[in-house]
Amino acid sequence: MDFTRLSGEQFEMLCARLLSSAGYKVRRQEARARDIGVDFSVEDQTGKVWLVEVNHFRRPRTSTAALRQGAVQLQRSLELLSASGGILLASMTIPSRVKTELEQREQIDIWDGRVIREFLKSNPDVETEFQALLDAQSTIERGIAEEEPLDDRAVELIKRLEDLPSGRETWREYEDLCVEILNYALIPPFKVPSIQSRSEDGLDVRDVVYPIGNRNSFWDEIKRTCSTRFSVSEFKNYSESIAQREVEATQQYLFGKAMKNFGLLCSRREPSESALVARRRAWMEFDKLIVFLSDEDLKDLIRARSLGGDTAEVIDTQLDEFFLTLSP
Repeated sequence: MDFTRLSGEQFEMLCARLLSSAGYKVRRQEARARDIGVDFSVEDQTGKVWLVEVNHFRRPRTSTAALRQGAVQLQRSLELLSASGGILLASMTIPSRVKTELEQREQIDIWDGRVIREFLKSNPDVETEFQALLDAQSTIERGIAEEEPLDDRAVELIKRLEDLPSGRETWREYEDLCVEILNYALIPPFKVPSIQSRSEDGLDVRDVVYPIGNRNSFWDEIKRTCSTRFSVSEFKNYSESIAQREVEATQQYLFGKAMKNFGLLCSRREPSESALVARRRAWMEFDKLIVFLSDEDLKDLIRARSLGGDTAEVIDTQLDEFFLTLSP
């Protein structure tokens, strides 16, 4: 089934039918749940109540930033309403690593497009019902924007990133590609960067320093919060997740007197737990803020720029998650 032909309301109806077929009882939504934007709730066979968040995307592959934000919002709703669990249903297919990360971190279940399609195969009556609806109502697609294709440059950058192997042999190609991606996605409001070379582990590695422009609300806030005028970018083409050592190395090249207190650390995978701890220490003890950009985050930046979205949303979502976890 092509979910992009469904309106948001219709996709939500489909999700409710699927959950009902899976043995859940769809409940009438409480006012306090509606107040905070919970889509609906269901009751399992043991009587436990689960909150349900539905994310519908009319493009087959869009930024995961909105998805990450939905997962965080669902977890906060669970705490606020004392529900037993949460289910996030998304019409897009989520990269397996991102799906696992979100499920583990937010302690929720995620049904993405792949899972929903598999479930439809085992419940053909539900698919038949909604397919008939689509076929019968030719007006459904009116008012729904046609899928906007990515521009040629965006497609090229994503393909090169996906094709580039990780490891020491391709570290220079990875650095060059990341600079191209950041230039494409972040200029403007970033300005043309300066590139500074240094030696590390026998390699001539580079720090790329972007002046941050004015009159952009998100980046103006970053400049004020971090007392910075620049963003320092580093690149780690490791096959494994970056750890504490890499974060501390980046931290060393952030320098308050030079107004360089903000960094973008690009790496192929999501950061390890030790990297997250080191990032927290860098901010709490030294007022240096580091944002991690994995391959998936870089692709999100590319898509956001190509489709006319806000590239800052990708970074802002991560910072929301980071600051919410801080405590004295």
